[in-house]
Amino acid sequence: MNQLLPDEEALIQSKLSPQSAQLRHKYPNAVWNAADCWDDAPLPTNYKPNRIEIYYADSADTPHIYFENDQVQYINLPADIGQSQVIQVWIDGNCKYVEVEGQIILNKLGDVQLPQPKVTATTIANSLR
Repeated sequence: MNQLLPDEEALIQSKLSPQSAQLRHKYPNAVWNAADCWDDAPLPTNYKPNRIEIYYADSADTPHIYFENDQVQYINLPADIGQSQVIQVWIDGNCKYVEVEGQIILNKLGDVQLPQPKVTATTIANSLR
């Protein structure tokens, strides 16, 4: 997404604080995801995710860290991760957390505990693809 459509701009401005909405010019995808999922309910207590996708960019073709059934399937971190200003977490296909420039814009994780990556030989093999 390079440029937001007028209705997307309007949704962002109606859902997010002015400070968060202003970030749409630099991070249109992350800010749009936050606004689009703003009214979603938080994940319920004791929710057990099947898939967790973590992105360290405004836009990426595939997740940078991908969990399935509590097991990390692959880790493919961008070379510039130290300069990343965006974290997006998708749970079972739905955006549940967005952080931009250190500011949490969306947090619908509820009490869900994210698993810690456990690197195995399979994870390394999957990550090298």
